[in-house]
Amino acid sequence: MLTEKYKKREELEKVIEFTYPGIALLIRDCNLGDLGSKYQVGMVLKELGFTDASLRRGGMVTTHRLAILSNHYDNMRVYEHDTHWGLCVLEAGSHFKVLDIWTRGDKTQIILLHLPQKGWEVFDSVATDMDQKLVDIVREGFEHCLKLPPIPELSTQSWLKRCYYPVGMSEDGDYFPLGTD
Repeated sequence: MLTEKYKKREELEKVIEFTYPGIALLIRDCNLGDLGSKYQVGMVLKELGFTDASLRRGGMVTTHRLAILSNHYDNMRVYEHDTHWGLCVLEAGSHFKVLDIWTRGDKTQIILLHLPQKGWEVFDSVATDMDQKLVDIVREGFEHCLKLPPIPELSTQSWLKRCYYPVGMSEDGDYFPLGTD
């Protein structure tokens, strides 16, 4: 029994060690409407499709900002053709944990932690001290961004169309199943 407990702790530590080092903040601005209320702190979500986001931060033309914390995304900036989006793509089938929901005026930020493909399940019942530290940093950044003008390239119809859909649910608000099928 002691060996099994040690193994589980060792596995947990490996997953946590993979999740946080080198983490970057990616931005996905959208207008979620009533779907914004479907996000709850602590919940784990799965996105079936690829998730587009940007490394660039500025003001918002939308009502919601999905602030995605990830260290395992594909930086696609070198493939952009004069769009200057700061495009990053997260793998289809990615899991996310909602760390925070923060509203200022008519703007809401939802912080999503991008979970590893293997071991994401542990985050369904585990929270770390690092989570709150990240929330504090990202909230402060959000407050700063609200004072900035929107980035023109991230205010175009083509970019906003890429970020139209919510993450982790259908446009009707149905959560995608967390399992592998």
